[in-house]
Amino acid sequence: MTDYLESLKEEIVTVTKTLDKFFSNKVEQVTNLGPWHKQYYSNIKEYIMRGGKRLRPVLVILGYKAIKGDTVPKNLYTAALSVEILHNGSLLHDDLIDHDETRRGGKTFHATYRDLYFDRTKNEKASFDHGMTMAILGGDSLINLGASAITAANLDSDIASLCHHLYEFAFQNLVDGVLLEMNMIRDETATSETYLKMVRMKTAVLFDRSLMMGAAAARATEFQLKALEEFGIKVGQAFQVQDDILGSFGDEEKLGKSVSGDIREGKKTMLVFEAYAKANVKQRKELDSLLGKSDITDTEIERVRELFRETGALESTQRKMIELLTTGQKALDKAKPSLDNKYKEFLIGLSNFLVQRDF
Repeated sequence: MTDYLESLKEEIVTVTKTLDKFFSNKVEQVTNLGPWHKQYYSNIKEYIMRGGKRLRPVLVILGYKAIKGDTVPKNLYTAALSVEILHNGSLLHDDLIDHDETRRGGKTFHATYRDLYFDRTKNEKASFDHGMTMAILGGDSLINLGASAITAANLDSDIASLCHHLYEFAFQNLVDGVLLEMNMIRDETATSETYLKMVRMKTAVLFDRSLMMGAAAARATEFQLKALEEFGIKVGQAFQVQDDILGSFGDEEKLGKSVSGDIREGKKTMLVFEAYAKANVKQRKELDSLLGKSDITDTEIERVRELFRETGALESTQRKMIELLTTGQKALDKAKPSLDNKYKEFLIGLSNFLVQRDF
């Protein structure tokens, strides 16, 4: 386990250094446009560099190593940045959609620009609009820079084309997943299967496309790509289920964000679907009255957590998460030719770590 974690840390360090260089170059490129642009891209860099697991670009590298073994071309690390940058672009927009104030222990992008504008104008509405505008632009910039990272990697033309296709697929699914998530709040016919479909599109897509991007660069077979795709889908879904559990039961200091936001918004997570499926009439009415309540108190939020426990929703959600994880891990056995055994075990170890994390 120690060797596995050390190897993982080394990959994260390499990815982070590559990411820092990529954004430092971008800041340098816009310096001639003046201080406004330099500050803007510096703020984008700060947002993306302040933290994060760097999981998705590491999956690109692991996808390559699962096919080819240890030796990875340096330019693949640049291409791998694409999925990390796309992920952060979606987070920046998510922060705005969810009206979140903090991300990874710092201000969200819209909050940063809202507060800067308010310091100058003391106009609350204008400051809110300014923060919203800058967050939209910031997310758009990141999504474009993600595609640019693939181009900057100078991969073989056929590989670069496939990586761009995988990136476009991931981006479209992210958008459609968010749309599905927004509609689920009002959709009374939505079920836990609807939730898993949404998670497949919004979260898991960057797991499976990241693995496939690395494997494609290694010129994997169709069976190898499909095995990694299924692994990525199931593990990505399990990862999001755990993220939702942490979103209600986690440690705010470790997470760097609120653990009451999902309950305040009435977000339909697996916990919520399981709670409604298992609750009695009285418990359902109580959930109806509390989830998404505009002036919900801390005591009422804690009561929702109690209901998740009382109904058995927390336990069954954890069980479903393990089922997804196990299915994903077994999918790796379907690869033909077989995956590199060292990195197959690495992927299994990483997936176990992801569903046991508390951050």
